[in-house]
Amino acid sequence: MKATIKSSLFLAIFLLGSGAQAQQAKQYPVSDFFKNSEFASLRLSPNGEWLAALGPYEGRRNLFTMRLSDKAAARLTSFESKGRDDANRDVAFFFWANDERLIFGLDSAGNESFSWFAVNRDGTKGRTLVEGSTGIVLFPTNTRLLSRLDHDPEHVLVTNNERNKFYPDVFRLNVYTGRMSRIETNPGHFQGYGVDWDGNVRLAVGHPDATGRALREGELLKQNLYYRATPDSDWKIAHSTHYFDGPVFAPLAFAADNRTLYVSTNEGRDTSAIYTFDPETGELGELILADDRADLTGLSLSPKDHRPLWVSWQYELPEKVMLDEEFAALQATIDDAFPDRVNRITSMSDDENRAIIYSGSDRDPGTYYLYDKSAGTLEFFARPRPWIEPDDMSEMTPVRYEARDGETIHAYLTVPAGSEARDLPLIINPHGGPYGIRDFWGHNSETQFLANRGYAVMQINYRGSGGYGQRFLDIAWQKWGLEMQDDITDGVLWAIGQGIVDPDRVCIYGGSYGGYATMAGITKTPDLYQCAVNYVGVVDLIALLDYHHRFRNGDFIQAWGKRAIGDRRADRERLLATSPINHLDKIKVPLYVVHGKRDPRVPHDTQYVPLVRKLRGTEIDYKTMLKNKEGHGFRKEENRIELYTELEKFFAQHIGGRSSQVAAAGAR
Repeated sequence: MKATIKSSLFLAIFLLGSGAQAQQAKQYPVSDFFKNSEFASLRLSPNGEWLAALGPYEGRRNLFTMRLSDKAAARLTSFESKGRDDANRDVAFFFWANDERLIFGLDSAGNESFSWFAVNRDGTKGRTLVEGSTGIVLFPTNTRLLSRLDHDPEHVLVTNNERNKFYPDVFRLNVYTGRMSRIETNPGHFQGYGVDWDGNVRLAVGHPDATGRALREGELLKQNLYYRATPDSDWKIAHSTHYFDGPVFAPLAFAADNRTLYVSTNEGRDTSAIYTFDPETGELGELILADDRADLTGLSLSPKDHRPLWVSWQYELPEKVMLDEEFAALQATIDDAFPDRVNRITSMSDDENRAIIYSGSDRDPGTYYLYDKSAGTLEFFARPRPWIEPDDMSEMTPVRYEARDGETIHAYLTVPAGSEARDLPLIINPHGGPYGIRDFWGHNSETQFLANRGYAVMQINYRGSGGYGQRFLDIAWQKWGLEMQDDITDGVLWAIGQGIVDPDRVCIYGGSYGGYATMAGITKTPDLYQCAVNYVGVVDLIALLDYHHRFRNGDFIQAWGKRAIGDRRADRERLLATSPINHLDKIKVPLYVVHGKRDPRVPHDTQYVPLVRKLRGTEIDYKTMLKNKEGHGFRKEENRIELYTELEKFFAQHIGGRSSQVAAAGAR
């Protein structure tokens, strides 16, 4: 089972433009990119006889089921865009509690505190299970699934943080009545739990055993893995590490023996690899798989007997190593049937007899197929976005360049289909996070929309982005607006130097941390860009750290803010210098500021409001879009379409792409 992959880094030689088509690709309306898919999140019931999915109804994502024997379908929910406030929502997630009953969740207009509801697969016996909160806080009250109990179909195990926002308890939840029985009371320092294959709580992750504000910073930054041999045993520390400065040590699952663990760790190396681990002795065992280029965390296990099936990850393109002969043969058959696609199993019945297969690419939003082992068939099931023709879409190409300090930076460059890839207008699109998050290769509706309008799009995995090892993360701590921003600037300069981009037609657009990078870009390098869009972005670092300090018992999030961003007292001068709100006088370009009033992560009142107030006293050409019933990003279909219709006009006005002038639906 042991395998290791090695690769040396090199700068990519990026060649574009040969054999370009003579004319531009078909222009699609804005709504084609941002309306709800016909199907999303397809999941088989445990016995494989039913399928559930999210689908559109009256402008909202609703829950549907289908009996596979005769393809009889039913809509289980009726949320709609024109409904009353409590019905004017999208189903955010769902899962099968057993073969008969489904649980789904909705939050309150973007506040990320999710209520749970249950309904039978035929639409009967619907009821509320757990109420979420209506307030807006960084750590809202939430219930999270811990385990579906195969031996007890009336219950699931969940965690709930109503008693303590940072340290949840474990409950047994009756999926028919909503009754919750607490089975594990948090001792005050467990942040999460793990169960064995019999549904017993035998793992926990958290701080050392100390309480509240008496915790020293050094203790807060430690992470312990707690283990017990039986549900009645005392907890013991099986492993101890550090939250931020490594090494990373993440338990993935119990092995089939219910004793050994699979873990992902970078102990003794830079990138995380997958090993077995003995929690009794605290020793690593067999190396399952490693990649010297990238972190590995995606281990898939059999739902039937819990053997390891494959490991999947992404360095530049999606990669996978099969660990099981039967599934290796199945993967080879699927790959032969659908070449030049990424083909993966997204859902499987507990007996492994049926599976949902997704097949797609950067240009293709994908097709779902139903695999039936007993029948020996692989049949077409659904295309989630059938109105998109892959031949009209644009290729996403991995590129690498060298930052000013010699660091190799990875990015994805998408150029418009049919273009010559010379002197194009560019939209630089930094991702959010920032730490541990990254951009991936694959179909991205936003990227394809921008490319369809004639723009090159560059998505940069600046230092601190996830998946590239511990060192690449460590060099980004407290580098907001500094080296992290330089990586983005150097990416723009690289694209200009390659002749791909017209230096007089560059805009920057990002959300969350990407919104911060947008504002830092137009204040730190004001001559590099011709326009900017700040989407739910941070502009004041001290205000963000102050927000962290508002939470009772929030020692850990405060410690994270100090390590990741800085100490709001000791580092005050640096934080002031790297907060874009203090440098608005440097802005020379048109700016669009977009926010949701119910954003729990980047508060509207401490980030958006002060920014807009300061902009009013300047000569800066700015526009705003504020939605009262949206949070950290727009989820409602009509608001997404309105936003991108406006951005289409904005970008076309300032860097000259195509504009369809499609009217948006009325937003709420």
